[in-house]
Amino acid sequence: MSRVSPHSPRGVAVRRSRLVRSLVAAAGVLLLTLGLVPSVASAATPKTLTLTAGTSAWSTLTGKRTSSVASLDVTVPATLPVSTGIQFRGSHSSGYRAKLTISAEGAVTAAVARVRSGSETSLATADLGLTVAAGETVHFQSAVVAKSTVKVYLRAWKDGAAKPASWQLVAKDSSSKRFKSSGRTYLWAQSPTAQTLTYGTVTVSSYTAAKAAAVGVTAVAAATSTPTPPASAEDTFGLAVIPDTQAETNNTANTPFLNRVNWMVANKDTYKLRYVLHTGDMTNWGWLDTGQLTRAKAAMDVLTKAGLPWAATIGNHDTRAVGWNGIAGSTGYGGSAYALNPECPTRLGDAACKSWLLVRDTDEFNKTFPLTGMGNVGGAYTAGKDDNYWTTFTANNTKWLVLTLELWPRTEVVTWAKNVVATHPDHNVIIQTHHYLNGDASISTSNGGYGNNSPKYLYDNLISKYPNIKLVFSGHTGGFASRSDKPNGNTVVSYLGNDLGGPTYNPVRILTINTTTGTITSTVHDPIHNTTAGTPTTHTITIIR
Repeated sequence: MSRVSPHSPRGVAVRRSRLVRSLVAAAGVLLLTLGLVPSVASAATPKTLTLTAGTSAWSTLTGKRTSSVASLDVTVPATLPVSTGIQFRGSHSSGYRAKLTISAEGAVTAAVARVRSGSETSLATADLGLTVAAGETVHFQSAVVAKSTVKVYLRAWKDGAAKPASWQLVAKDSSSKRFKSSGRTYLWAQSPTAQTLTYGTVTVSSYTAAKAAAVGVTAVAAATSTPTPPASAEDTFGLAVIPDTQAETNNTANTPFLNRVNWMVANKDTYKLRYVLHTGDMTNWGWLDTGQLTRAKAAMDVLTKAGLPWAATIGNHDTRAVGWNGIAGSTGYGGSAYALNPECPTRLGDAACKSWLLVRDTDEFNKTFPLTGMGNVGGAYTAGKDDNYWTTFTANNTKWLVLTLELWPRTEVVTWAKNVVATHPDHNVIIQTHHYLNGDASISTSNGGYGNNSPKYLYDNLISKYPNIKLVFSGHTGGFASRSDKPNGNTVVSYLGNDLGGPTYNPVRILTINTTTGTITSTVHDPIHNTTAGTPTTHTITIIR
């Protein structure tokens, strides 16, 4: 091998050439980081992650870290929806999960959740305004920093577009459940169908809170410690949504539930509230412990007396499908599936002890909350029962119809619901049912094992079919999340709210709807501490006027 002297003309030229190449490469990296030039897909060999239908999958990206920034490219798979992202500071079952969810129509939403033992608690969500197609590349970057108040940042952009100059979403976690210690970093993904996810260009490096803050956040404002009331313009009104209150009705003083409704009444004018929804599981097993129903009624009566109309969904805990354990009268069966409790045949008879029968047994709930007390009821599937019914209200010269449906509805109920929606084309329709979204904001494909049809059936046969359906609300599982779908060009926004509350936290989702622009701002409030939880989200629908 011949050698070149570093002092020879040729050696000088070689060194100059290397220097120029290094400077050019460095400049390119700097410009890309600042978002001043479009990003391009990496030519690196792609990796794949095998997804099993309905379950989470992981790929380890790096060893234990506390604060870091991670970047990767994801190829949009042929089968949608799909969710994928980066999980920090934990294991497979725990940590902070920064994720993107791509709907069946290709709309991209972002979310950050705290995951503990596989269960997600939503910290922030945002509609990124991106629409993608199969085969396209999405660039995703997320960071986790700090300990006393953990912050998780994210941004995403399509291949060929400029990298956003600011973070598009930030989530904060100062709760006692926050993750302060180091943990592994993973690629995480989940899909309702079995398929393969292709990804590449993975980088994970050290990061600091100062670096993250210097990037800024523009797309979604971080939550403030004091709730900011919505604008008092004549073209806005408010909706309040109460999540599962099953644990609160066990409180004999009824303090948490009453605190929530009294807060809504006190802020009725501030947020221009016109209607209140309750997405089910009002009680734990009120049909057995009637005190739970008594306390629930006392709380909802506060709204009625204040002139706030409301509609309540029946959850599985509001039916005979769920029963007690470990309190007076129980014969010791572990769990809450009452069909398997040894006392069920004694109390109800062998023939009745089937969960798919008990979930439709709602007599105690209906006696406590008669349909006549719901206000402005237009009709019901079964006369005199509030398992499936609809009511109406007006706001700023716009008409609204609230359609309340049973959990995992029967086919004949969905057929009835289709007729209700079809015969009210001039109404903006709100649908509430106890289970619709999963914790990751995907539409569930499960009927719970003892219902009739899944939420996906409801989407395919009702929600996606009518352009006047605008909003869908549910609880039952997960934490707080949202998604936006565009079937046939009509935007439908779905919200999940499930938090069992307690003595120190009893959330209320407040939606401010602009009937002129169609803009919807959602904020989860914590009445006990007079603060907001997570980060407000914004969506836009087309209002029928």
